[in-house]
Amino acid sequence: MVKEEIYNPLDQYRKVYKAKFLEVAARTFEELATASGVDVTANKATCDEIRRLSAKLDKTKTRQAWWRFFCALLYISLAVGAIVGWLIVDSGYVYFNMDPDSNVMILTAIIAAGVGIICLLVFLVHPKLNAIGKERKELEARIKELTNQAWQQMAPLNRLYDWDIFARMMTETVPKLEFDPFFTTQRLADLQRVYGWDDRFNQGRSVLYSHSGLINGNPFVLCRTKKMEMGTKTYYGHKTIHWTSRERTSDGKWTTVHHSETLTASYTAPYPGYYEKTRLIYGNIAAPDLCFDRTKNTFDSEQGSLSFKWKLHKLKKQAEKANSNFVLMQNEDFEVLFNTINRNHEQQYRLLFTPLAQESMLALLRDEKDAYGDDFDFLKRRMINVIVADHIQGIEFDMNPGRFRHFDFEYAKDNFVRLNAAYFRAMYFCLAPLLCVPMYQQIRTRENIYGYGDRPKSSFWEHEALANFWGEDRFKHPRCATQNILKTSERTLGNGSSEITVEAHGYEAVKRMYYERKWGGDGRLHTVPVEWYEYLPVVGSGTIYMNEDTNDDSQLSPLQRQTHISSRLSAIGGSGIYRRHIASHL
Repeated sequence: MVKEEIYNPLDQYRKVYKAKFLEVAARTFEELATASGVDVTANKATCDEIRRLSAKLDKTKTRQAWWRFFCALLYISLAVGAIVGWLIVDSGYVYFNMDPDSNVMILTAIIAAGVGIICLLVFLVHPKLNAIGKERKELEARIKELTNQAWQQMAPLNRLYDWDIFARMMTETVPKLEFDPFFTTQRLADLQRVYGWDDRFNQGRSVLYSHSGLINGNPFVLCRTKKMEMGTKTYYGHKTIHWTSRERTSDGKWTTVHHSETLTASYTAPYPGYYEKTRLIYGNIAAPDLCFDRTKNTFDSEQGSLSFKWKLHKLKKQAEKANSNFVLMQNEDFEVLFNTINRNHEQQYRLLFTPLAQESMLALLRDEKDAYGDDFDFLKRRMINVIVADHIQGIEFDMNPGRFRHFDFEYAKDNFVRLNAAYFRAMYFCLAPLLCVPMYQQIRTRENIYGYGDRPKSSFWEHEALANFWGEDRFKHPRCATQNILKTSERTLGNGSSEITVEAHGYEAVKRMYYERKWGGDGRLHTVPVEWYEYLPVVGSGTIYMNEDTNDDSQLSPLQRQTHISSRLSAIGGSGIYRRHIASHL
C-alpha cells in the first residue's frame, strides 16, 4: 500500500481523508453486518413496533398525568368544602356575617357538591386512572419484551465489535499510520533506547489506556494517565456565641439587649488531588538536539490586532538582546503564533520548520471549522515530542466496543459511523502538528526499516490499563477514601501466562480536630473547633492472571476474528474479558 506524504494535513483532511474515512466506516459496518447474519428486516419490524408503542406510551403517560391532576383537584375541592362546612357548623360562628338561613343553604350546597365529587371520584376518576395505569403497565411490559427481542436479534452483530476496529479503519484511511495490537515491551524499549524516552514519566502515574504504533515508521503512543498531586484544602468551623448587655434607650431608661455572633475559624491541610491527561508521545531522530516548549495562545491572533503587534514587539526585543540565542524568522506570523522563543538550536529548528511546515502549521492553528484551532501544546525534548491537545481530553479513547452496541440496527449503523468519524477527526488533528513537519515523515530509524525478530509481549503500560479497566474498587485498600493510582508488576508463569500483581496506592481519611482561639464581640476569647481530615497513605493489592495471545488476527474476517477471540477466552476459563489481544480474569 502506498504511503502518500502528508505535508498539509488540514488540506488533505478536507479533500481526502474526511470523506474516505466515512466510506471506510460505512463499508466496515456493512462487512460486520453481513458476517453477523442479522435479519435486518425482522429487526426493523421489531424496532418500528417499539417506536409505535413508545409513542403510544408517551400519550398514555400524558393522559395519566392529566387525570391525576384532575383527581388531585377534586380532592382539594373536597377538602376545602369540608373545612368551610366545619366553620359554618362550628359553635356560634356566622359565615360572612350572614343570617342562619343563608348559612344553612351554603352548607347544603357544600354537602351536595361533596357528594357529587365523591361519586365522580368513585365511579369515573379512579376507574379511569386504574384503566390507564393498567394500559401503561401492559405497554411497558410489551416494550421491554420487544426490546429484549431486538437485543437478541442484534446479538450476533454486537459480538463482532472489537477493541481494534477503529485502529484498523484509521490505518486503512491513512496508510502512513500503523497501530500496534497492544503496547509492547519492544516498542517501549525502542522509545527508551533509540529516542531517549525517560521512564521516570510513569512514577506516580497510572496508565488508563494507551495506543501505540508508527507514523511512517516512527513510534508514537497515545495515552491517558492519572496522577496524584498533593494540594491543600481549607476546612471551616463555626461557633455561635450569645451575650447580653445593658444599654440606655432613647427615653433614658436602661434595658437588657441580647447579642449573638457566629465565629468562624479555618484550617488548611494537605489534600490529595487526582488529575487525568491525554498525551501523544512521538519519537523521531530528526533535529536530535533541539528542545522547545510551545503552549497554546490565548490572545487575538489576527495580524492587525494590538495583542499580535505587542507579541511581535516582544519577540523582536528578545532577538535584539546581545546575549540572546533567539533569531527571529522571516515569517513573523509563524513566530508569533507558534511561539517557541525558548528553542535552543536555531539551525535544527529551521531544518525542521521549513517554509512548507510553517505554512501548514499556520493553517492548522487558524482553522476551527474542520480542525480545532490553536488548542495544543507542543513540547520537544531532543528526539521525544509530546502533543497535549485540549480537544482530545474529553474523549474516551479506550475504544471500548460497548459504545457501538445497540438493539436497533439502523441506529447502530448511524452511531457506528458518527462516533468513529468523531474519533477519527480528534485523533487525526492530534497527530496533525507532527504531520505538518516534512522531515518527520522523511526520516525512519534503522530498527523500523529492518524490523524486529522478537515475539511481541505486552508492556506494563498495558497491564496498568487492564487493571484500570477492571476498576480500582477491585484492588483498593478497605480503608481507602480517595481514588487510587494502580501500579503493576509481572511474574511469568509459563505457557504464555503471567501473574500481574496490582498495587492500589490511595489514602485513608482520619478525622482530626483543630481548635482556634477567636475574640468574640463579648470581649472574651472563645475556642472554635474545626473538623478536618488527615490523609494517610494506604496500599491495597490484587492479582490478575493473564493469558496473552500474540497471534495476528488482522487479516481474519469479522466472524473468524470473533471466533478467535472466543477461543482465547475459553482457553483460560472463568470470567474473562478480551482487551486489545489480552484475555484475563481475576
